[in-house]
Amino acid sequence: MKLVLQLIVILCCSMLSNAVNASQGQTESLIVVMGEDSFPYQFVDNDGEATGLLVDLWKEWGKRTNTPLVFVARHWNESLQQLQQGKAQVHIGMGQTPEREQLFDFAEPIADVSTYLYLHKSLQGKKSIKELVPYQIGIVSGSSHEAELRRIEPSLVFKYYESREKLLAGVAAGETVVFAGLDGYLRDPASSQAIAGSFPISARIPIKAMQFVPAVMKGNQALIEKINKGFDSLDARFVQQTERRWLGYHGQKAGLVVAMQLGVEPFVDLGVDGLPHGFYVDLWQLWSAKTGINVDFISGDMNASVNDVRQGLADAHIGYPESDELKTGLTRAWQLYTVKSRLFLYQQQLTDLQSLKGKRIGVVPTAPYLVALRKALPDVTLRYYENMDNMVAGARSGEIAGFVAAGAWTSHYLLQNKAWSEFHQYPELEFPTDVYVLTRSDDPGLTQRIANGFRSISMQEFAEVEQKWMLNPKDRIFNQKGLHGIQLSNSEQDYLSQLGELKLGYLKQWPPMEFSDEQGEFAGINSDIAHILAEQLRIKIEPVGFDDWQSLISALRSGDIALAGSVAQTAERQQFLTFSDPYWPSPWGMVSQLEQVSVFNLAQLAGQRVAVVEGYHLVAQLMALQPSLKLVLVPDTQSGLAAVNDGHADVFIDKVVTLASELKTGQYPLLKMSLLSDLADQHSHFGLNPQYAQLIPLINRVLAQIDQHTQQQIYSHWVSFSLDSDNSQYLQWIRYLLMGALVLSVVMVAVLVVNRRLNVEITRRLAAEKRLQHVASHDALTQLPNRALLDDRLSQALLAHRRDHSHFALLFIDLDGFKQINDQYGHPVGDALLLKVAGLLSKAIRNSDTVARFGGDEFVILLNRVQDLDAATQVADNILHSLASPFSVEGVMVEVAVSIGVVIYPRDGDTAIELMKQADQLMYQAKMAGGRCYRVA
Repeated sequence: MKLVLQLIVILCCSMLSNAVNASQGQTESLIVVMGEDSFPYQFVDNDGEATGLLVDLWKEWGKRTNTPLVFVARHWNESLQQLQQGKAQVHIGMGQTPEREQLFDFAEPIADVSTYLYLHKSLQGKKSIKELVPYQIGIVSGSSHEAELRRIEPSLVFKYYESREKLLAGVAAGETVVFAGLDGYLRDPASSQAIAGSFPISARIPIKAMQFVPAVMKGNQALIEKINKGFDSLDARFVQQTERRWLGYHGQKAGLVVAMQLGVEPFVDLGVDGLPHGFYVDLWQLWSAKTGINVDFISGDMNASVNDVRQGLADAHIGYPESDELKTGLTRAWQLYTVKSRLFLYQQQLTDLQSLKGKRIGVVPTAPYLVALRKALPDVTLRYYENMDNMVAGARSGEIAGFVAAGAWTSHYLLQNKAWSEFHQYPELEFPTDVYVLTRSDDPGLTQRIANGFRSISMQEFAEVEQKWMLNPKDRIFNQKGLHGIQLSNSEQDYLSQLGELKLGYLKQWPPMEFSDEQGEFAGINSDIAHILAEQLRIKIEPVGFDDWQSLISALRSGDIALAGSVAQTAERQQFLTFSDPYWPSPWGMVSQLEQVSVFNLAQLAGQRVAVVEGYHLVAQLMALQPSLKLVLVPDTQSGLAAVNDGHADVFIDKVVTLASELKTGQYPLLKMSLLSDLADQHSHFGLNPQYAQLIPLINRVLAQIDQHTQQQIYSHWVSFSLDSDNSQYLQWIRYLLMGALVLSVVMVAVLVVNRRLNVEITRRLAAEKRLQHVASHDALTQLPNRALLDDRLSQALLAHRRDHSHFALLFIDLDGFKQINDQYGHPVGDALLLKVAGLLSKAIRNSDTVARFGGDEFVILLNRVQDLDAATQVADNILHSLASPFSVEGVMVEVAVSIGVVIYPRDGDTAIELMKQADQLMYQAKMAGGRCYRVA
């Protein structure tokens, strides 16, 4: 018993000692608060774990300082509040701004980042932030973007989102066409490809180059010093690898360095200008355009270029023919291409391989196909040569009967050296060699980023670059088989055989894209594409005609049909459909009457009646890009053309190819067509019900083989059909017109002489009437719309917004203290002040909105198609901010404030009188509260 008690005492002492030692050796945990969705710097992954570039840097910091870390993820605005309230000891990293310096102390920066405004591709012409004043800019609440943008342009209007996820959801839904974000914002694999495609990196506008800086509560200098010391101790190589993992490149470099070998045209070489060029170079430049990462090339021979990657002088190899027999020890990041090598015989054409028995064939000793070559030609002796020059010389001297080398490279060499006629290819013997992009094994993040970049390139884009450089169709791998079928694996053939007959939906009246012919059969461009799909995939397709687009999309969504052509890929449709790669250029055009001024962009259509086929995705896009449009929904193309022809709409928008086909029939001689530059970069896709998602990659392989020549043949077939159908009628009318022209010419000359003076008088009278109309509808001093014109526009707004179930806002504005300024300084200063205020109000709104002088010192602003009350109050805030400081008028410093009443249709009223009365009352409430503010109901 005594022995047992002694053992218990010893055990307790031991445990107590260990606990004391542990408490002395381990530092207290540090709570680090972070944003939960600022990809790729700080965010929460699908498993709920904190991750990102900054998280990895902090984890390494924790190891170096022996400090346990607890990461707490919050919405961005809430993460700042957590630190401010003392619920966390440090913020993982934020932008250091003057406003935040009042709240926190900052350590040294730990990462660099650039911030941008991402623009919809329709706004690519915008080059400065000032040009974006008419648009709402989407931002995450609490981010530093707002303060920085306001410093650059105080008149900007913002739409706030709680998180990055909700911001991108709003972008996908078309709520905004401009949003602020960090570099790498759209590289998140979870981000919609449609968003990335609609907001190209080339169109973004830089806001500011900034840094992520850890922040702590004011006065905690000891923690600041610990943070700085810990990050100073991080290994530079670790930082570089971490940046490559998340950004795809080292942050201190301009981009990616790619090693390339020389002398292997058309794949890669230096051009006459000394710059890299070739097939692989173009593929990498396409990769750069997709990722936004610059690429620089360094050149050398094959071995030297591989060593450049091994030694860290280059980040990746442009493309190396590695095989299982010949390994470099580097990582295969991506299979870039498959090169085909063939047998070239000197001055003889081969009929069969037996005639080569006992002969010598040249080959390069590093060729990856040596084993396959020996199996294919067991009775042939191989002779090894260092390069192409020696092999050609050996063939000419009789040492060898020919040689085996890459087909495209050899053809280029022989043409360049005027030896093409001396050698003949044997096409029946082919040795494929896979070419890989290579990276170092210690950089898995870079490897993944390279692969992701190439995955974002479509099969059609690969095929277009390949066709540029691979002149021999037999050398191509994307469309080497023309339209005669694609290679299908056994599993792919089994899947296709189980599909049965697939129903394909089409519109009965949408020539030349798709329509029912005189026999009621499926016809048009899409019928030819569908025939190609059926032939190459060996599947049965049953066309199903629809009268309108909305019914077709509904049937596709419900699964009544399997697929349909010419479907636009939008974020909304991606929720219930899957899409192929683009297969046909499909820009939008516009038809108007001949006497109308030609229009080439949406901005010129502000306030006009625009007819669009109901069910088109274009309807939502038009509302986002130009809210002032008055949409006239029509069931089909013919109805849209008739609406313009009969004066029920100012313009009609549809696909260019469809409009051109309809106008060439001669049915609408008073209409003309123009291309809309905002919507020119559009392409058609096949849309599929999700149950057929496995079919998508197979369809893409077929579509990639439809080159421009094939497209032109298909287009010419259907367009020429439309032209020829009424040819005889045209000829007859031309004869009549020529005869009539002879008779009328004499009469016309006389009429022109007589009417010349009359035309001059009419022109003067019309100009005078126009001036009178302007005077009657505009304020004489400010030239703003007056009360009469405001009433008219308010009536139009009620009709348009009631029809579309949308919102508009009214701001009733009164100048505080205007009478005192008028009395003190006189009417000239008062008039100049009104002009100044009118200019400021005009700058605060979009082109589609209206600012009117209601009378005296009162103004009214009509904001069309606002999303919600927040959008209207943002304009009110901007107006208050623009008038917050004194300014000079006629050499006199004056200070003026405004009181504003804000109402929303239909929430605050559904008639013009109700809305104006409510806005006026709210304005007086603001004035009674001391002015310099606004009031809402």
